[in-house]
Amino acid sequence: MAPSSALPSSSRRSGLVRFLPHWIPMLFIAGFLVVIAVNGTLIFFAEDTFSGLETESAYERGLNYNKALAAQAAQDQLGWQSQAAISGKDSGQRTLRVRMTDHEGRQLEDLQLEAHLVRPSNDGMDMIVTPLSAGDGSYVAAFSLPATGQWDLRLVARRGDVAWQHSERLFVK
Repeated sequence: MAPSSALPSSSRRSGLVRFLPHWIPMLFIAGFLVVIAVNGTLIFFAEDTFSGLETESAYERGLNYNKALAAQAAQDQLGWQSQAAISGKDSGQRTLRVRMTDHEGRQLEDLQLEAHLVRPSNDGMDMIVTPLSAGDGSYVAAFSLPATGQWDLRLVARRGDVAWQHSERLFVK
């Protein structure tokens, strides 16, 4: 009797032919395992090294949003403007110069000025500087800055019951 061609052959080639249809699903599984391993590694390092910024009392700040809008409208009515610059490199000593003017460009005198310097990328370097009047609407303060780079400057000016504030980003070399 002759061997039937319908029966599987026991040759080495036939074992490979039987295996071939199963390697494609295994390739997909291996690909997904690689993606999962890489994503897991990235998540681990992202959680471990993230120094992120966060807002304290975000919910309460959200509730006070309408008050903030009203205060901004009152501030816009004042029309006060500021020009600020940080200069100096000698032995870490810096000078903050702020020039305050009203909506017509007249110098503003007799203000109580407070400058909040905030490092956007590092928590714990923030500082408050109090510039004093130098005449001609200028206010000056000397201070020592812990690092160069980008700083957020928030100026708060007060005259009696009137308060005004302005924020800007400065790059310090």
